[in-house]
Amino acid sequence: MLRTLALVCLSTLVVCCVVQSQSRSSSSRSRDSEASFSRMHDKIDVERIGDRTPNSVAGHYSSAPEELIKKRAVVPLSGSDLYLFPDGSYFYYFWSDIPPPTIQDKGHWVLSGGELKLTSDPDVSWRPGAERGYLLVRRRSHPQEILAVGVDDDLPYFEQNAKDDPELMLLMVSRTRITGISPKESAGLKDKLMREGWRPDFYAPKKAPMN
Repeated sequence: MLRTLALVCLSTLVVCCVVQSQSRSSSSRSRDSEASFSRMHDKIDVERIGDRTPNSVAGHYSSAPEELIKKRAVVPLSGSDLYLFPDGSYFYYFWSDIPPPTIQDKGHWVLSGGELKLTSDPDVSWRPGAERGYLLVRRRSHPQEILAVGVDDDLPYFEQNAKDDPELMLLMVSRTRITGISPKESAGLKDKLMREGWRPDFYAPKKAPMN
């Protein structure tokens, strides 16, 4: 009887420790996200994208939206597109004027701690081009937009270069949602992008020739 009671107490203690650890981890992620947003907000008047469902966040995000091209009056020679699909998968698509367009990264995304989090698939054995975490924000003057700003690289670059025109720099470092992706069109778009851009040999480490 005493042994059974001890086992029950031990099990309860383990569960409590796990719950507390998960709670602390979630709280830490939330604080980090808030700190990152505050750093951005110090430079430009933006607001968080809150209370979003996966379907409302899913879409095609581009590094070269029409507004940016008009502001800079130049067509970019390279860029990237982030496709967030409603089923929680994503493609990170790199394009330029020299090599063919390629899927540089693919995997699964979640909304966690106020951020968009990306996790690569196991068959992406190279360094992915997409960052692991993005803040989702919008300019107050553009209530319908969603801008994805990478926390580790995009945000520090923005802080260093915002200077006299933070709005232009924000558009330059972010991925702008240019269209949504519905569950109905998702499968067909995935198949098309995979056929045209999945080239793992282009990124996978080259094997040394055998003697």
